[in-house]
Amino acid sequence: MILTIHRGSKQIGGSCIELRTYSGERILLDFGMPLTRPDGSDWPRGTMTSPSKELRAEGVLPDIEGLYADAAPEFSALVLSHSHLDHHGLAHHVHPNVPVYGSRGTIEMLKASRLFIPGIAIPADMRELPFDAAVAISSFAVRGIPVDHAAPDSRALLIEADGQRILYSGDLRAHGHQRHLFDSLPETAGPIDVLILEGTTVGQAQEAHGFPDEADVERRLSDLLKIDKGMVVVIASGQNIDRAISVYRAAIEAGRELVIDPYQAYILMKLKDICYEAPQFDWPSVRVKFIKSHVRKLKDAGLWSLACQMSRAGKVTSEQLASDASRFVYLARSSRATVALLRYLTKTARPTVVWSQWSGYLRKGGAVPRFCYEQGIEPVLIHSGGHAQPEDLAGLVSRLRPKAVVPIHTEAASHFADYMPNVRVLRDGEATEIASLIVGGGEAI
Repeated sequence: MILTIHRGSKQIGGSCIELRTYSGERILLDFGMPLTRPDGSDWPRGTMTSPSKELRAEGVLPDIEGLYADAAPEFSALVLSHSHLDHHGLAHHVHPNVPVYGSRGTIEMLKASRLFIPGIAIPADMRELPFDAAVAISSFAVRGIPVDHAAPDSRALLIEADGQRILYSGDLRAHGHQRHLFDSLPETAGPIDVLILEGTTVGQAQEAHGFPDEADVERRLSDLLKIDKGMVVVIASGQNIDRAISVYRAAIEAGRELVIDPYQAYILMKLKDICYEAPQFDWPSVRVKFIKSHVRKLKDAGLWSLACQMSRAGKVTSEQLASDASRFVYLARSSRATVALLRYLTKTARPTVVWSQWSGYLRKGGAVPRFCYEQGIEPVLIHSGGHAQPEDLAGLVSRLRPKAVVPIHTEAASHFADYMPNVRVLRDGEATEIASLIVGGGEAI
């Protein structure tokens, strides 16, 4: 096989990996939106759905022949590791005749995003990648192996072709509620030739990614909810199902009720057969705070009866939250709707805001950080990141024993060799034979 990292060898986000057999068959692994522009600024709203021709000219879409609708398709498939935008955000730009594979949870998250989030486009031909068997895609055998990450039903991708075995880690961690998936990965994957390994945390201070593990997050939240006498609002990603589980458990431990909005309730419902511990809107001690835009989107999608079910199961109003604040904890996102509720709550008492995401997003600002600054509220940081620490990656490599390790999703590829052997640093856009990596090709460090 021949490996080309089109994007990701020197940056976090926007991952895009091509594998090609010697007979010319090609597949793509992930097709993510870069997190920021080259100068570090945010992309203008709607960039992902701009015309493909414009995005290719701007360099947002890598210049890959045979991938887009302006030419005959040369790719057999695009395979997604998980549902974060920096891994799937450009997938709808591939040629419509190229099928897009992902886990059931990934597909459900993409569909939910299209339903609730303006300006999101998803591929038309999405196919489920099973968790217990390989899928034949032209001459490739592709298997998705479940891993622990902050996105639901994330997968590492094992690809076999030309007598070689490549494992792409996707994004993964060793400190979530499903650590056993990280621990069992070497046994599940078996012998591999090349490991394409994410290294988000390599070269970064550990404290940049919050507490050591998700269990610690749960304990800290529980302690806070027991001590605090008022309303607590936890700001977290809607896709972070582990965090929803942690907040629910902490709420139960502290004798509070978990409040979610219809978006979160819908996501948790769609994933209940995958994530059995994900709290549901009809569970005891779970309430739903309705947001008009969410209800409208459910109605437009023909899901008015579902909105009514949510209401009957446990609707809670802003007035109830304000009058009995110590009874609840609200799991929300940094949005204008959340700010509107926070502004209402401050009429009677100052709420506690917990920031349960990467601290960098807090520093960048946004709706809730701006509100907190204006009101003199200091957010409490209670978070654990979605990426394995370097020591955990080193342990994984020592058990997998790949013949070569190729860094990706990192800004510090040159530091990999501090933790593991047989590192080969590639450059974006350079095609490299797997055989040459195995015997020491690429830039060994």
